[in-house]
Order: sequence, then C-alpha cells, then structure tokens
Amino acid sequence: MAGKPLVENDAGSYLAWSGKEVAGEKLGCGVLVLKPLGFALPHYADSGKFGYVLGGSAVVGVLTVGVHAEEKVARLVSGDVIAVRAGEVSWWYNDAEEDGDDVTIVFMGDTSGAVSPGDITYFLLAGTNSVLGSLDAALLAAAASSSTSPEQANGAFRSQPATLLTRLRRGVVVVRPREHDRHGLVVNAGAAGASGETRTVITAAQLPALGEIGISVGITRVDEAGGVVGPWVVRDGASQAVYVARGSGRIQVAGAGGATTLVDEDVAAGGMIVVPRYAVALVGAGAGGMELVSLIKSPRAEVEHFTGKGSVLGGLSPEIVEAALNVSTELVEKLRK
Repeated sequence: MAGKPLVENDAGSYLAWSGKEVAGEKLGCGVLVLKPLGFALPHYADSGKFGYVLGGSAVVGVLTVGVHAEEKVARLVSGDVIAVRAGEVSWWYNDAEEDGDDVTIVFMGDTSGAVSPGDITYFLLAGTNSVLGSLDAALLAAAASSSTSPEQANGAFRSQPATLLTRLRRGVVVVRPREHDRHGLVVNAGAAGASGETRTVITAAQLPALGEIGISVGITRVDEAGGVVGPWVVRDGASQAVYVARGSGRIQVAGAGGATTLVDEDVAAGGMIVVPRYAVALVGAGAGGMELVSLIKSPRAEVEHFTGKGSVLGGLSPEIVEAALNVSTELVEKLRK
C-alpha cells in the first residue's frame, strides 16, 4: 500500500495512507518531513495518534483539551514516540540551521471514529484551508475582543498563504523546548525497550495517553541481513498497521484455516500493510536489514511469539508439542530454544 502526497513545498512534505483500502480495519498513517526551518501550522485532528521520529530533531508544541490547559513544548529526537489525543492542538518545527538535517516523523492512528473512517483529518487554525478563515470577520472580531476590528480579524485569519507547511525566516523566535514537558508526552523507544531486544512495545504503562487513545506502539528492528522476526500474534487479538520505516524484506500474514496466507509480499521502506485481528505475522529482512513501526489497536498490547525462547511452543510441555506437531523430540527442542 503506497502513500499519497497531500502537501509538498519548500518547507517539507506530508504523505498519507488510507485505511479505507483495508476492509474492517480503519487505521490511518501519515509521514511528515520537515526541512530546516520547516513549520507545520497549528492544527487538531479527528483521531488520536502517535508519532515516531525516524530521524532528525524537532520542537513540538501540544495544547491539551480543556479550559485551563497549558501548552507543552518538547524537543523530539530520533527514536522518540509522542502521543497526541484527538482534538489536541499541536504544531511542529524543525529548528535546524539551513544546512541542517530534515526531520521525519511517521504518524499512525485509529480512525474508526473519524469524520472519514480510514483517514486522519486535520483541522488547521491557520493557512489557506484554516477552519477559521471562512468565518465572518465581524463575528470573529466580536468573539476575540471589543477592541478588535473586523479588518484586524480578517487579517489575522487570512494572512497566511501556506497550506499546512510553511518555511519560517531565519531568526524567527520560536518557543524553546522545556525538558520537563517531555514527561507524560514523549518516551524514547530505545530507553523504553530492553537492551538488545529486536522488538519494543510501548503501551499505556509507559505513555498513559496511549491508554486514552486505545493503542500501543510496536518498534521492530532487524539489523542482520536475512534476520527473521516472528511468527507473532497480539494476545488480545488487536489488529495492527505496520509501516516499513527502513530497509526491505518479506512479510507474511496468516489467518484461520492456514491453507493460504492473507498477505505474502516483498515490501520496502515507505510501504504499509495491515495485520487483521488474531492473524499471525512473520517478517524476514532483506540484505540491508529492516525497521518496522506498528500501531497495535490495544492500549496494553502483549505480543506473543510462537517459536524460540519464551514462546508459545516453549511454554507448552515438550511432549504435547511433539505429539501435536508429529515430529521428533530433537526438532521440538530446536523450536523451543
């Protein structure tokens, strides 16, 4: 499944994948690339989502829902995971110098309750498609304050010529990130996972906002050429959207019955597949290794592997496995290691 470019200009780009293409699984995905000084205008979305920083560094501001809500401003770096609830206003800025690096962030969300299920819809507060731009200037002025004129209101909400992304001038003052604002908003996948683990799952236990959104985040890295991960299943039967962040390889997905696979594809960076509920997934990396980012439709997902140490076959009595598979004792021991 390939992404569709929605915006592309000198500030960066945004590509989107629609969950409408997968029957019954309304999971949306998008990739934001911000070039140095690139700024994503303030907006809110109709779906809760997470962002995973694939590379680069950026500053993000998030205003939580509520009358007395305070804006959190945090520095994002590669490997960070940030959760943004539906309705929360956010902005994103690459504050690198002009010769600095781009920042790339993949967003994934459950869009089952969205305006258009399958797609994440953004409501911009500024720019050519701002939700405020079409409203009557006189009414906006009255709503703002008694000292605001209709002309001022018209200028305030219709002066930004950009759509979603714009490039700021060098030296424009932007709110500085605050380290304590990362708490409860951002976790780093490297810090959250056990050392040496191929797969890291970030749940509501590490990032409470994921519990409100109802999702978990899976990060799978296979550095070794030809390395294999799985077969695995999510214990509570949650569906998964899997985005190929780096590298290439083969992904197989099997459902009940087992006669044929639901998915058997060679995939490369930028591709996305959906693993339906209770289906089993198996990944084999290509020559350059592979990194996968997954949305798991469960706030406290537990991923179960079928072979190897600590697996399903490893947990069952070896005699039961031998009888069930109708194989030798020696082979059973290999499957359980």
